Amino acid sequence: MVDFDTQGQPIREGFQKPGPQQPPARPQHNGPPPQIDATPELPPIEEAPPPPAAETWPIRVKLLHKSIRNNTGEYVKELVFREPTGGDINRCGNPCRINLDGDVVIDERKMSLIMANLSGILSPLLDTMDPRDWNSCAYRLRNFFLPEVAAW
Repeated sequence: MVDFDTQGQPIREGFQKPGPQQPPARPQHNGPPPQIDATPELPPIEEAPPPPAAETWPIRVKLLHKSIRNNTGEYVKELVFREPTGGDINRCGNPCRINLDGDVVIDERKMSLIMANLSGILSPLLDTMDPRDWNSCAYRLRNFFLPEVAAW
């Protein structure tokens, strides 16, 4: 059904019919108007976290899931890694790279060789590690084999 105005023209959608209209009723307030706090409550300003502490060498990583034998046949519950050098990368290869998505990818074979060189434990003995312990060591060492963006 189409409505028409006083001159016979159709009223377009969204428009009101001409004539007296009642304004919407305003709610009645009893008492004084509510007080509005002029100062909004702001969240506390967080300070930037302090820069991570520089690693101190040697790095010690506890083997939480399974102890392994060292080169003398004794069981050890932690691995001690010396600081890596460019020569370690030259001998074993760089165990970490960054792919096109910006993700850090660990080359497991190279990381195992690096871990053996840095800990002084033969790689066949490191092969007996629990995978969770191996990953703990690999992720602890990975940042030392990534480029420093500040140097670019």
